[in-house]
Amino acid sequence: MITAAACQHSSKIPDNFDYGKMENGVYTNNYFDFEIPVPDKWTVQTKEQVQQLRKQGEDSAYGDNAELKTKIKAADIQTAILLTVFKNKTDSAINGFNYSFIILAENLDNSGEKEGKDYLAHAKEIMKQSNVSYQFSPEFYSEKIGNKKFDGMDVSLIANADNVQQSYYSRIDRNFALSFIISYASNEQKTELKNIINKIRFR
Repeated sequence: MITAAACQHSSKIPDNFDYGKMENGVYTNNYFDFEIPVPDKWTVQTKEQVQQLRKQGEDSAYGDNAELKTKIKAADIQTAILLTVFKNKTDSAINGFNYSFIILAENLDNSGEKEGKDYLAHAKEIMKQSNVSYQFSPEFYSEKIGNKKFDGMDVSLIANADNVQQSYYSRIDRNFALSFIISYASNEQKTELKNIINKIRFR
């Protein structure tokens, strides 16, 4: 389930924006100057699959709250989901939680947000307005992902009877909030996901 909460800034994605590409098992993005290998046999979602997952997540999180759903839809204009990867195919019958990671970017323009924790604080307030009973870590923290510092926030929720944990990692880059979201149901899954995203390299 994708329930990434955009912060509702007013600027759209610029025309020269690079959504990146997958080639030979490596995702490369020239706009943010990074690359990250995707493990063999993990499932990279197509644009159409991401849109469907996003719609399902928004419907589940915001339900009949028409005003908030309208704001979230408007925020889609400035939020780009760059990469979505699941451990298993989403349409296969798998026992246990299908853990995943997402890379996304939101255009902040002149919002005044200087650090990842500023962005996460706004995202947290939007998430609190949803139908999902999120539980948040008491404090933001900083952590190195690959060769850059990101600010972090841990979240837990119940999704499809699974006790899901999420870790959000964000940094401000070129007036964008560049974020990783990992979703997992066990410490083993979290460790595996952290090992994957730590292979990112900014040039």
